[in-house]
Amino acid sequence: MNKKVLAINSSKRKKNTYKLLTDIKKQLEDINIDVDIINLYDYTIKECLGCESCILKNQCFLDDDMDMLMSKMQEYDGIILSTPIYLNNVSGRLKTFFDRTCRWVHRPVLAGIPIMNVVSTAASGIKNTLKYMDNVAIQWGAFPTDGISRKVTTIKKEIQPKEYQNFVKHLMMPKELYKPTLNQLILFSVYKVLALKIMKIDTDYWDEKGWSDKNYFFDAKINIFKKIIASRFYKMLYKKVNKA
Repeated sequence: MNKKVLAINSSKRKKNTYKLLTDIKKQLEDINIDVDIINLYDYTIKECLGCESCILKNQCFLDDDMDMLMSKMQEYDGIILSTPIYLNNVSGRLKTFFDRTCRWVHRPVLAGIPIMNVVSTAASGIKNTLKYMDNVAIQWGAFPTDGISRKVTTIKKEIQPKEYQNFVKHLMMPKELYKPTLNQLILFSVYKVLALKIMKIDTDYWDEKGWSDKNYFFDAKINIFKKIIASRFYKMLYKKVNKA
């Protein structure tokens, strides 16, 4: 069975960013990876109210398409996020989309899913934007792979297979061969402490997933030194955080 990838376009205009996605889609489908492209502007996505209902009750009271989109993302083996760069960061549409997924920081649902980021810009902001998008992926429990970027001066440059080879590699390989970074292990420790000490809804979710006594979301190739550092950090943080 072919691997399935969801590509998310957050640009209102189907121009530079969208073209990059269509080029990537064609190349991935040439190697038997199915790609579906969705456009965020085709859906109703309301701004987050900051009410924390999704965090505290696992339910958002806004009536729009976000729950459907979040469910849809879970049906795929990999995800491509894309955005034009505005003021050195993601588009407002994508930021609103990210904001509405905040429950996933507490109760991740994309653990083990590889994510690739695609950005286009007139001139600047590539490094900052890709870094931010990588951090979002990590907070979702997923892991970032490649970052493809184009400026107005290079937008016609054809996408090369080497630009997405890491994404394809992680899409195809068994999860137990994945090597989490120290940053990912530290963040996992932070989220685990919060889950076990702050809210019962998170504790129940982590216990159900079997993560409460794990070093990471799934069995992976963890460097022994990174494992020791992350373990010591977890023990230190666990002692400092008071149980709610």
